[in-house]
Amino acid sequence: MSKISIILPTYNVEQYIARAIESCINQTFKNIEIIVVDDCGSDKSIDIAKEYAKKDDRIKIIHNEENLKLLRARYEGVKVANSPYIMFLDPDDYLELNACEECVRILNTEKESDFIWFDFIYKRISGVINRGNFLQDQTFTIFEYCENIIIQNKNICYWNLCSKLIKTEIYLASFSFLEKEILNTRLIMSEDALIYF
Repeated sequence: MSKISIILPTYNVEQYIARAIESCINQTFKNIEIIVVDDCGSDKSIDIAKEYAKKDDRIKIIHNEENLKLLRARYEGVKVANSPYIMFLDPDDYLELNACEECVRILNTEKESDFIWFDFIYKRISGVINRGNFLQDQTFTIFEYCENIIIQNKNICYWNLCSKLIKTEIYLASFSFLEKEILNTRLIMSEDALIYF
């Protein structure tokens, strides 16, 4: 069994997907699975992913019968994940090559961790770069996290799902709180916030 499943919900991202997949297969920590979720796009994204899957058996491709949108596409990927932890990677993003190794290093010392939150860099089309920094090497209970980070806003709360490693069972449990109508609604933005909070 792999330690981390990286989920790539894929819809019309052919210009980016190779870079995203390569950032996964070239991780310094090798005990991962890569799940590419075909969300019924019209470009060559999945054809590109299939070529990588022929060369690397850690890549699994699943096909949705219809376009389920981002929230549900991620969920479909998590349902087939075989790892105790998951990480989401949108195909227009990529991971630093030691991202999984660093997460596993933390898991080895903080064995009760439900999720790990790490830094990210957001580069806009205009070239402007924003950094998403979190408090370095700190551990919080859920109560401390809610009090210090969310309620008092002592640090910026990034509710997106990139730059996080999440215990698979917790992610799956979060879906039980969402009404079927919400899961089947096309959201314009903030899909990540539904799961995050």
